[in-house]
Amino acid sequence: MTDLSADSREPPGLVRMRRLATGLLLLMTVVFIVTHVWAPDDTLWLEVWGYVRAFAEAAMVGGLADWFAVSALFRRPLGLPIPHTAVIPRNQARIADAVGRFLADNFLKAELVAERVKDKDLSEGLGKWLADPQQSGALASELVSAVPTLLDTFDDDTVAAFLRQQAGEAAEGARVAPAFRSVLEALAEQGRHQAILDALLRHGYRLLEENEYMIRARVRERSGWLMRFVSADRKVADTVIDAVADLLHDVALDRHHPLREKLNDFVLKFADDLRDDPVLQQRIAGWLREAAAQPTVAGAVEAGWAEFKASLRRDCASPQGRLRGWLEDALVNLGAGLLREPKVHEALNARVRALLVDLADRHGADVASLVSETIRSWDTRTIVSKLEANVGQDLQFIRLNGTVIGGMVGLLLHAGAELMTG
Repeated sequence: MTDLSADSREPPGLVRMRRLATGLLLLMTVVFIVTHVWAPDDTLWLEVWGYVRAFAEAAMVGGLADWFAVSALFRRPLGLPIPHTAVIPRNQARIADAVGRFLADNFLKAELVAERVKDKDLSEGLGKWLADPQQSGALASELVSAVPTLLDTFDDDTVAAFLRQQAGEAAEGARVAPAFRSVLEALAEQGRHQAILDALLRHGYRLLEENEYMIRARVRERSGWLMRFVSADRKVADTVIDAVADLLHDVALDRHHPLREKLNDFVLKFADDLRDDPVLQQRIAGWLREAAAQPTVAGAVEAGWAEFKASLRRDCASPQGRLRGWLEDALVNLGAGLLREPKVHEALNARVRALLVDLADRHGADVASLVSETIRSWDTRTIVSKLEANVGQDLQFIRLNGTVIGGMVGLLLHAGAELMTG
């Protein structure tokens, strides 16, 4: 059973009205007793005393009757097993079904929803609300403030394992190879791969300058004693170094150099192989799987997730955080766009109306059933206290009215009896 009694204190207004109604009933009871045990000697006052007694008697009866009626709604008066009392606790299931049917029949039918929203400009209201920076700022702040709580729901080990698993699944050659092929083809079509070649050429030229001594040493090691004697090995090394430097220079300057054309052909052929060659696809998948299984990669994934969480928390905690500012700007722009673009405005209205009707049609009965089941699951004492707290103040007015009106009816009946006997 669901316990809703988080706050069992009754509203001050209900307590005050209950005391007032009970106090008036007790006052009428005291007057009734006094008028029966004592009477004035004066004849005129004795007649007045009769009216007071009649008022008090009828008021007491009316007050008691209404007290019984009000109490019988929520409990058994004085704990007595009187039939048809404790109406709400005994009929909780029936009340739950009735509330569910009422919602389903009067609010959640598709035709009713369609009728209510057909003339409503929902997107305009949403657009005006979002276009107000104050409203969008408040909404953005609420969304950002919920991010740390959302992050706390994620278990770091579970997330890291999930990311590693996704990386392993993404490493399948049949998935990676076509994507890589598309990237290569796009680079080749736009000539962007030439920028990569230019960077490699610059790096190669620098490596050549930094490692001339290694080339000279290798040429000297492989030269005979006679070449070393006549210093021919130096000339050979200089020739090799100069030839490589010239080649790099020519390729870097000439956008139509044969080597660049061969690079284009190689890139396109490699892209085709990525699409059609299952052996190459499996080889790439194997490389990626081996890389993903490395402990250093797993550590990098975990460290990356931890750093991402920490950075996101810091950004959310800052009043000038980037996420907050980006969300606020995006919401304001969305609202302005809804107001500025009539086609978007009307399209959103049509879709929202259709969505609301569809939701009512598909889930209206489910919502009504959920409401009924929720009411059924409430603790009986809790639902009684909740209902009494919400409508009890008005019910105490009924007790007051019953006491006063009962007294007035008593006066009329006493006056009528006096007229008929006088």
